Amino acid sequence: MDRLADELRDFSLRLSRVLDDIGVNERTVMMRRRTGLIFESLNTLERYVTNNGDLTMFMFGSQTEGSTTLGLNSDRDTLIYSNRWNIIQDLCQWEQGKINLMMLRDNVAPGYCRLQMLRSDIPVAREDLPDDDYEYDDEGRVLMKNTFHDLQPGEIRHGPASSDADLNSDYVLGLPCRSWPTEALPWVTRTTAHQWPGRNLKCFSVNGGCFVVPTGHCLSETERLEWRISTSIAERCLMFNMNITQIRCYVVLKMIMKTFLNGIVTSYQCKTVLMYLVEITNSELWREENLISCIIMSLRLLQLCVFINNCPHYFIPENNLLDGRLNLETRQNIVFMIGNIIDSKCIAILGIEMDNIGDRLYAICNPFIRRNSIYFMSPKDVCLNIYRWLQHDLYKYIHISFLQIVNGLDNHTHIRNCDEMKDSIRRTLKFRENGSCSERAAAEMLAPLLCTTLGTKLASADISRGWCISAESLQWLSFGIDSDVASGRLKLASVLFCSGDIHRSSVTLHDVEQRYDTRVTEPLCGCKDFRVNISSLRFSDNCLLCYDYKTTLNINVAFEVVFTREEKHCVPNGLKYEMFRCTEEEHRNRDENHDYWMDWAVVDSLPYLYYLQYMTYRRLDNRAGQQRALGRLIHTIDTEPHLHHRETALNLLGQCMEIEDRLMDAFTCYRRSLNWKSTHNVARWHIVNLLYRFL
Repeated sequence: MDRLADELRDFSLRLSRVLDDIGVNERTVMMRRRTGLIFESLNTLERYVTNNGDLTMFMFGSQTEGSTTLGLNSDRDTLIYSNRWNIIQDLCQWEQGKINLMMLRDNVAPGYCRLQMLRSDIPVAREDLPDDDYEYDDEGRVLMKNTFHDLQPGEIRHGPASSDADLNSDYVLGLPCRSWPTEALPWVTRTTAHQWPGRNLKCFSVNGGCFVVPTGHCLSETERLEWRISTSIAERCLMFNMNITQIRCYVVLKMIMKTFLNGIVTSYQCKTVLMYLVEITNSELWREENLISCIIMSLRLLQLCVFINNCPHYFIPENNLLDGRLNLETRQNIVFMIGNIIDSKCIAILGIEMDNIGDRLYAICNPFIRRNSIYFMSPKDVCLNIYRWLQHDLYKYIHISFLQIVNGLDNHTHIRNCDEMKDSIRRTLKFRENGSCSERAAAEMLAPLLCTTLGTKLASADISRGWCISAESLQWLSFGIDSDVASGRLKLASVLFCSGDIHRSSVTLHDVEQRYDTRVTEPLCGCKDFRVNISSLRFSDNCLLCYDYKTTLNINVAFEVVFTREEKHCVPNGLKYEMFRCTEEEHRNRDENHDYWMDWAVVDSLPYLYYLQYMTYRRLDNRAGQQRALGRLIHTIDTEPHLHHRETALNLLGQCMEIEDRLMDAFTCYRRSLNWKSTHNVARWHIVNLLYRFL
């Protein structure tokens, strides 16, 4: 027995080391959680800023919990709910002016409910059908169907969620219930000898209430009228309070299920088993030297659940998570396979290919023999790749949120637009002052982008009237100058250039050139889905190991430069053409939810820097500087792999070639631009103009 215990302890320490090497460690888990919460805050901030505060988003799942790896590639679960809805369990919770729905639990499986429509003026049941999203039940009650949320183009149904076609993101529409579900009340008073979770954690979890999500029980005859009770907030609270050994146990369970059981047993069922096991065991057990023992215990409990065909929901034990999901033959196979893994004392883990787990373990056990001659990434490189990907996604989403806010304000008159933009900035600053740590971080990164846009709009209005640039405009531009490495300063330089202040524009451009280090600066775009290789991202190692996202943003990120049509007087003519890239037919057929930016001038920072330098040196009659800028523009287009708007950069280069009277070179630029993007491209009009000049 002592020998077996020593072997399990040794195996546990080796597996813990491997999991540490692939990023399942305290630092990376915390980084994933912090980034997930900032994502969540950005979603909420975007809606708060645009005065659409009734919508709130939560980010759930393994990405936010930190219980994933690069190989697991877990999706990001987003729950969206509106504060206009009020799901109640008692008439005393009814609120006037809201859409009140009463939970009904008769004739439904535990953990599910039906939603009865109540009147909005008095707390009584509504008797007439509001629309086709409701229907009468057998007792004449007005019930809401769970099919009222239509799928958007490109989405598919995935349980209660609508998902992207590649299943990278799940979007669940939930309805909020501010009170804890009555079926889960016994959990609050449920006590164990080891007291996990503690009283404070339970109180915090319960205060978050619950949601109902649009999916019925799979065996119900009235599935379309049923909603599942979701305790996602409480589950996240508990996962956030698990130690690293418990997180590692959960990660390995998911890997085992995906590798040997083809995902038949879900990660949620594994999570449920883990929470039960943590509750009934002593906290002293959950140490890295006991990891294999913890995994075996989890597998035994999971095997028992499958054997008796009952995996009780952690908060609502009467809700069987396996009910109607597995047939007898499948259950027998699962029990047999889990039994083999247990009997092998988890040696089967050597067969897991995800994240090279098996090969890494084999290499540790046999340091002089490398199986299959596989050389894997160092622990430092793995963690840096995780950090690179997290920061890339976060900064890209910041720019997406910024574009969405600007687009929401872009359909009004100029005066109203600027007033609303100021109001949006005030809301962002208020969010920063009164919010949580993640909310402050989100607001600090979003506010400078909004300030720059407001300053440029005001400057455009001044230039259109023949006025000097106002102090207010310059002040807003100065507030946004540190939005990132380049875009804020490039917009300031563009304003100065178009207002005739060429010398100050030249100085600003020189400052951008000094700051923009192509070795560590990553171009980012929020309007195009541009896929990059993780290892090719340029975020510097020092910034990746820093928790200060704002500092990294100012050193390592160059957003694209965006000018709306209200900023057109601050845009050089060569770039202004991009605002008219679409034909009438293209405009009619495009997706306005994603392609609204095509009415704007959008260009990557680095080519715009050299184009603006070329134009500035031309005004200054500096021929040498002009040719140097032209050469660097050509070099950037030919060598920069991460340009998101290469067709626009080629169009700008063509404009420079026309100025140089190199018409055939200009024609070549426009042809290359069309080859790169054949539609929604102003290069067509440039070619027509060139042909006219030739003739």
